[in-house]
Amino acid sequence: MKPSPWPDHIDDLLAKSQQHGGETLAAHTWDVLCRLADLYRLRPSLLPDRQWHCLYWAAFLHDFGKAAHGFQRRLKGGPPWPHRHEVLSLGFVDAIAHDFSEEEQRWLVAAIVSHHRDAAEIAELYPPGLRKDPLIELCNDLPEQTAQGLLTWLDTCANPWRDQLGIGQVVAAITPQPCRVNPERVRHWLGEYQRWVDQLASSHTAKTDRLPGILLRGLITTADHLASAHLHSMPAPIRCSWESLFTGKKVYPHQQDSAKQSGRTTFLMAPTGSGKTEAALAWALGDGTQAAARIFYVLPYQASMNAMYDRLRHLFGDQAVGLQHGRAAQALYARFRDGEEWSASIARRIQWEKNLNLLHARPLKVLSPYQLLKALFQLRGFEAMLTDYTQAAFIFDEIHAYEPERLALITGLMRYLRQYLNARFLVMSATFPSLIIDRLTHALGKPAMVQATPDIFARFRRHKLHLRDGELIDPETIQEIANRVQAGQQVLVCANTVARAQMLRDLLAQAALKEEQLILLHSRFTYGDRNRIEQTIRNRCAHGSGQRAPLALVATQVVEVSLDIDLDTIYTDPAPLEALLQRFGRVNRRGTKGIAPVYVFRQPTDGQGVYGRHCDPNQAGHIVRVTLDELKHHDGEVIDEAAVQEWLDRIYADPQLHQQWREAFERMQQQVDLIINGLCPFKSDDQREEEFDKMFDGVDVVPQCFERVYIDLLMNEHFIEANDYLVSISKQRFAILRSQGKLQPAESGGQRHIWIAQTPYDSRNGLSFGDIVSDPDWS
Repeated sequence: MKPSPWPDHIDDLLAKSQQHGGETLAAHTWDVLCRLADLYRLRPSLLPDRQWHCLYWAAFLHDFGKAAHGFQRRLKGGPPWPHRHEVLSLGFVDAIAHDFSEEEQRWLVAAIVSHHRDAAEIAELYPPGLRKDPLIELCNDLPEQTAQGLLTWLDTCANPWRDQLGIGQVVAAITPQPCRVNPERVRHWLGEYQRWVDQLASSHTAKTDRLPGILLRGLITTADHLASAHLHSMPAPIRCSWESLFTGKKVYPHQQDSAKQSGRTTFLMAPTGSGKTEAALAWALGDGTQAAARIFYVLPYQASMNAMYDRLRHLFGDQAVGLQHGRAAQALYARFRDGEEWSASIARRIQWEKNLNLLHARPLKVLSPYQLLKALFQLRGFEAMLTDYTQAAFIFDEIHAYEPERLALITGLMRYLRQYLNARFLVMSATFPSLIIDRLTHALGKPAMVQATPDIFARFRRHKLHLRDGELIDPETIQEIANRVQAGQQVLVCANTVARAQMLRDLLAQAALKEEQLILLHSRFTYGDRNRIEQTIRNRCAHGSGQRAPLALVATQVVEVSLDIDLDTIYTDPAPLEALLQRFGRVNRRGTKGIAPVYVFRQPTDGQGVYGRHCDPNQAGHIVRVTLDELKHHDGEVIDEAAVQEWLDRIYADPQLHQQWREAFERMQQQVDLIINGLCPFKSDDQREEEFDKMFDGVDVVPQCFERVYIDLLMNEHFIEANDYLVSISKQRFAILRSQGKLQPAESGGQRHIWIAQTPYDSRNGLSFGDIVSDPDWS
């Protein structure tokens, strides 16, 4: 709905091209102001009132430069325009500058000129001291009559609009003064902006002094992008009491205690399957009177993120929950398409979901820590990310799953968000080694500690440990697993590498298990097949499922975290204790089956290239051997979940393990401190994008059998469906295949550089490489 008054006299000026709807400049500006008002109502205490005042007037002026003749001609299909509209918008600052202090003028100018490009890019386009100043050509491209029409709009509409938006209490009225757009004044304001940028970049500038720039740019870019995506209103924060989650359900003491700690950073330790997710949500929601502006639920693996997304959507609805990870579009596509015939509208809905996630609109978001870390690495848009993280509630599930280097990155970001952006955290796990608690405590101050009561730990004594000689692939073990399935059980078989998991599935098939009795899950399936497999597992293996037919679920460690499944027993390769306990947590999850046996094999002890990797083969897998040494003291015992902390502390007390872990963590922590000290607004860091990419081991390829269908989908612009045929492999495996001549570029990938893997693929086993001994892919 249009506000009143409306500037009919400039309705011929466009802000968006005809291709993108031909939106007028006035309509887009109104939408930006609406979204800015939404952002104010979401976090009114985020900025002092005068900074909100600056942001409103900056948002009103930010696109005035689009009225330039060349820009309007470009929007209507004309030739490219070589200038920046936001720089031309600075020509109108003199109309309102009298109402701002010198510091506020810097805020105003910075918000206008930085809403698209970094300071360095603007400086490169409009350097001072040139004989022919490009600002002369820029300002001459704005007709005087058009400029006067914009000033009339500013004079007649800006004050009434602020009242209609309900933000008059923080945005003061201004009586604009006459001004002329000229290159000297634009140069003056560019100089003021650059001086502030240089001041902020000084090593002597405190982090707190950089926050206004981060938040100002973050808010105006978010408002602008939300308006461009035609989001008509921001979804409201989730305002329900934690007690509503437990209607008709038993409430455990650690869940009540978590709710009582809402508002402060907290550690939660409880057995797998004892309702940690509900406890975490109880912490985030509290009594519903102080709703968190944003809730972020952080998980390490895509399978667990997809499952948690479904679970939270069921609780809070589609509009409240977002999903953000590297393959979120595929996960969303699988869900929206379920039961429906494919149509372009579904593809548009997925793109819309992706936009909303990237534009910080959903009040509850499920994501990986690596999405959060983009802000730490100062990638483009980091100011908007940090703004969205301000005053937010973060739930970190299964914190033990990260290697020390990754944990150092995560705790460094946590420390910054807590100290400077008033974020709070709940960190939970079934297992908290003391050395991890120490590092988290350092990052998070003095968190509250919530633990399950002794009787809960006693109730969740549900597994009896059996150490077995030999290997998981031994013939007698394969037959034993097959016998259990044929006797009516659901058996989890957990391998450390993909090749080993594929071998186990084939061996079990040879042991007379039928096709419907075998499910294989690992990372080397296409994204489409993997979504299908994950859904099948949830349908057949969930607690209380009506489809609980006997089966063997063969999986790698992708099964470890947050998959709410409940099998009868497990046979597993040796692994570190934290990983083993997570695997056990998928067995007898609710403790309703009495005491379930869990079988851990003593061989191989070299870590299989997954755990305890080391250039010296004699030292590789040391953590596995130390774990087995601890487990031998408990062979044949029912596992006491309350005693696991002591087991872990004894394992990490091993001198070699302790030293390796500490050195890896501290080495990365030093780098994180340097990164945080360098966080500065108005300048993203393209070089760090390469550093960020190195954190990810995956490379997407297309199996040769899908090359034709993949290319056809791309050529017909069915990009989301095309992505269903991608498989992720490790960078090491990619290099091996390329050296073997088994990777070829796709015939036609548009702007995408996609490789075709000339290796076998089938929907039962996934992508196969034909080797077993050396397998760089383990997830």
